[in-house]
Amino acid sequence: MVDKKLVFAAIIAWGLLACTAPKTTTPKIPRSLLVRSTCGSLEKATISNEITIGSNTVGTISNYRVGVANIWERELPNDKGVIAPRTSAILAILDPTSQQSREEMVFTGSVISLGSDRYCVINVEYSDSSSSSITLRKIKSGAKIK
Repeated sequence: MVDKKLVFAAIIAWGLLACTAPKTTTPKIPRSLLVRSTCGSLEKATISNEITIGSNTVGTISNYRVGVANIWERELPNDKGVIAPRTSAILAILDPTSQQSREEMVFTGSVISLGSDRYCVINVEYSDSSSSSITLRKIKSGAKIK
């Protein structure tokens, strides 16, 4: 026979445990990581050469070392402030001259600055395999981004 007090205690313990278990929430993105400007008119403002960097790799762009990591879907605001799921990546950027580094979170439409050059993120591609990547296109010098 099963002791009723033992069963009752087990049910109470399970209920308390379920109530105190951590809830799954969308992580808050630090404002310092989020790039807010967007590309606007790509055809007029960019140069056609595209640069693709794979996830967990590092490339050299405009003499900066740019590493790409953590490509996945996050809840992020668009240019109008509406929060929606979008595929994004974290870029680790190193200026080899000053040895200063920074991180930026980017998604399709983001603009990043590397020295005096600016680049538009034209694609962030997530894949379950190791082929996740981002694609950048250089913005013409002096071009206005809307």
